[in-house]
Amino acid sequence: YNETKEMGGAKSTKRTDAQSDAVRFWTQANLGPSWYQAARQASARHNLPIAESARVFALMSMALANCFIVDWDAKFQYNFWRPITAIRNGDQDGNDATERDAGWQPLNVTPMHPEYPSQAGINAGAARGVLEAVFGSGPEGFVATDTSDARLSRQFTSFAQMDQEHKEVRIWGGIHFRNSLEVGEEMGHKIADHLVANYVKPTR
Repeated sequence: YNETKEMGGAKSTKRTDAQSDAVRFWTQANLGPSWYQAARQASARHNLPIAESARVFALMSMALANCFIVDWDAKFQYNFWRPITAIRNGDQDGNDATERDAGWQPLNVTPMHPEYPSQAGINAGAARGVLEAVFGSGPEGFVATDTSDARLSRQFTSFAQMDQEHKEVRIWGGIHFRNSLEVGEEMGHKIADHLVANYVKPTR
């Protein structure tokens, strides 16, 4: 609560300019394009045969599709409030550590669906899980470019680094709590592990 309140407010003095830039980059309608860019660059760098490259993208697409199914089912099961609602009503939750700020505004526009678990967290966990299963967890340099503005891009040195930023921006943007991101990421890892172990087996 307090982390998101301090870091994710529109007028936050704790968030750096670099963090604000990252928030703006990751504010995309689709949570998958940057991960597909990472997959494409890694596949080319590792000279994957066509069949193996197709397998990577098939697993990515299956993983992300399942992410949306299980996440939206969970969101409306738990129906947890977003930071903007929680922070503006922090005096009504029975917790003395959550001080109310009636005028608090997040940097990002708040999505119109429940907070828990995080779609960004589950997508990042699943995409990272698939890519690390194929390419390993070592250094892997690549560039992600905004799908609506090619002038905006982010450089990463590993899938793990991209996963971490994809989650953190939801706190820096004021639309998620950390627990939701961590639970979502774990859900994503489980989806990736199940798919890699049971579907679209490698051809070599």
